[in-house]
Amino acid sequence: MAGKCSICEHPKRGEIDRALVTRSASMRNIAEQFGVSTTALARHKKGHIPRLVEAAQAAEGAQAVASGRELIDELEALRGRVRAILDRAEAGGELRVALQAVRELRETIKAQAELGVAAELERRVDELEAMLDAGPQGRGGVGCGR
Repeated sequence: MAGKCSICEHPKRGEIDRALVTRSASMRNIAEQFGVSTTALARHKKGHIPRLVEAAQAAEGAQAVASGRELIDELEALRGRVRAILDRAEAGGELRVALQAVRELRETIKAQAELGVAAELERRVDELEAMLDAGPQGRGGVGCGR
């Protein structure tokens, strides 16, 4: 049986989740900052962040909804700030700053997309597992053909 997730149990889990989602630092730097392993971070990011986002989107589970909604809101706010910087830089003819803002905007959108895709995949896997657990009756009486 697998043990508890050390990141989920960490007293600064919210800060860790935020750092993972917003990509404010590398996995190695996040691990060093919070005194955890990069392996634990990777497992947590793959296995638990999508569930937080899924729960927020489905509006189930008070704690998960709050955490997932905060991550979604954080990315949305970050995207808005980067967009404002891009607009100001373009208006002021600061092409180097504008290019950096474009890169940041791209990364923020990419993070939002990855979270959405991961949450959708988790939802579909959960549905398939439920169907398998239900057996042939749960699939409209269709067997596996053996």
